[in-house]
Amino acid sequence: MRTISFITHSRQSDSRGVAGAKRLEARLGHNRNRVFLACIPPIISMLGIIGCTRSEAIKLPDTEALVANPTQRDVPVHDEWVATTDGYVNAEIRPQVSGYIIKQDYKEGAVVSKGQVLFEIDPRPFQADLDRAKAELAQAEAQLGKSTIDVERDTPLAEKKAVAKEKLDNEIQAKLAAEATTAALSCL
Repeated sequence: MRTISFITHSRQSDSRGVAGAKRLEARLGHNRNRVFLACIPPIISMLGIIGCTRSEAIKLPDTEALVANPTQRDVPVHDEWVATTDGYVNAEIRPQVSGYIIKQDYKEGAVVSKGQVLFEIDPRPFQADLDRAKAELAQAEAQLGKSTIDVERDTPLAEKKAVAKEKLDNEIQAKLAAEATTAALSCL
């Protein structure tokens, strides 16, 4: 770059020539990295072309192959498969109730008959449901008893107009509802 600056300076001796040379030197100074980077790809490609022009090929050793004479004979054929077997008569077991199994009452692979107990389920949740139903039935029977007493007591009073007819009607409806509830809970 200094050479360019010097040559430019030697050709132009006036002040404009010196100023122009300084401007050229300043431009080249800022673009020095760009010029350097622009020269790298052509150099690398020329080195690659020179490296690829070698005519020496790498010779691999000959491979050996084993050869046998064919013979004719019977060979047994064996095959393996992954599978599950299915019994002659299979039964699908579906539970009628939900719960935790506490005991299995049969042996795996044994013959079972219709109606035979296969599993025992934890009875505690069922016992709790039964106790709750009995309590609801007792409560409904108590309500029925109270409604019956109220109707029997207020019927003669309503005939004498000592009690409002509406009160007697409400007590009769309460008695009918208690009878229906008691009947429904008795069926369970």
